[in-house]
Amino acid sequence: MSLSETAPIIPLHPLSAILPSTSWKQLIIPGVLLYVGLCRALRHRREHALRRKLGYTDRASFSRMTVVEAQQVIKVMAAWEMPLSHFLALEFGLFKTYGVESISRLLLGTRNLTDPAMSPKRFEDTAALIGEFMINPPTSERAVRGLARMNFLHSKYVKEGTISNADLLYTLSVFILEPPRFARLYEWRPMNDMEYCAYGVFWKSVGDAMGIEYKGLLAHAESGWRDGTEFADDVAAWAQAYEVQAMKPSPVCAKPARALIPMITYWVPWFAKSFVGDIAISLLGDREREAFMLPEPDIAAVATAYALLAVRRFVLRYLTLPRFFELKRLRDPDPKTGRITQRIPYGNYPFYIRPTLWNRWGPIAWAKWLCGGKVPGDDPEEYMSQGYLFTDIGPKNRMGLGAEEMESDVERIKASSWAECPF
Repeated sequence: MSLSETAPIIPLHPLSAILPSTSWKQLIIPGVLLYVGLCRALRHRREHALRRKLGYTDRASFSRMTVVEAQQVIKVMAAWEMPLSHFLALEFGLFKTYGVESISRLLLGTRNLTDPAMSPKRFEDTAALIGEFMINPPTSERAVRGLARMNFLHSKYVKEGTISNADLLYTLSVFILEPPRFARLYEWRPMNDMEYCAYGVFWKSVGDAMGIEYKGLLAHAESGWRDGTEFADDVAAWAQAYEVQAMKPSPVCAKPARALIPMITYWVPWFAKSFVGDIAISLLGDREREAFMLPEPDIAAVATAYALLAVRRFVLRYLTLPRFFELKRLRDPDPKTGRITQRIPYGNYPFYIRPTLWNRWGPIAWAKWLCGGKVPGDDPEEYMSQGYLFTDIGPKNRMGLGAEEMESDVERIKASSWAECPF
């Protein structure tokens, strides 16, 4: 008798018959709970690690915070924790300053915001300059040169008296106050007390480097401030009172506002531009909207905006892991030319973007091209795809000017204590 005749025949069962029967709920639900728990465990890890690293555990310790440390905190906010809302806060913060008639009058006089040929470069240059001294360490050459270039571009108007000390301080105030406000209203978490203090420390030092005078404006300018929190609170109280006085309905303010709305809705299809424009208006305060003489936004747009923001906040807080890579907009200078290019444009045009294979022929470039937009490599002289030097930043009629003034200001800033604790 052969082996095959005597050996028992083992029937082949499907895998589901061999393994214990398992409901999909028994796998999915624990998996979802595990993922949510992981998100919650990791979401605040960077925030807590930065506080431990810098050692700012209570209010008393804030008085020793340096600008170098404050910049580290702000960089984490802008490049890691909340890059989208941070960018929008600065964008809408600048928008907010146009509600002051003297600021809008200057913009109209220079045509840097209302002229279709000049406004795209002005927006890109403003964002790039702020990025240079906000993202790079205060002790770096790039940060100091960014500050010096900004001072040069302002100097003409300061000397003429067309931009006042109060206008400069109000513009400074939006950079201090808007990112924490946007985080509190729209982000997955509000900023903590150390982060709020960092904005006061950093921008106080920037204001000092700009030559802003606080006496006669801020309540504690004579006695001084003990830390960045006290300075930020003082600025907030002054800015609120200043808005009551200076931000009123004005046809002058209405012109730059009506020029900016199309910039915000640039990539929106024509049939949705009005609706999205209402969403943008809904993010403005009532006083700003009235100063710009804009109509009240449609209730459906307001409801849509806040519903989307609420859903986004929930998803980020409970269902999204923290960023694993820094969001970098600016590249390192080219070692041969010293020119700086951008990885991601701030605005709607490809200023300072290298026409690489991906940038010019990738799916995003094709989508922009189909929508009628410009892509890197188009009009290279206009959009300067080779990158910028600091002397290129500014209106076209001031490009290449101010090199000597900048060098002098660079030395002045370096000789000051701008990177140390400003209190």
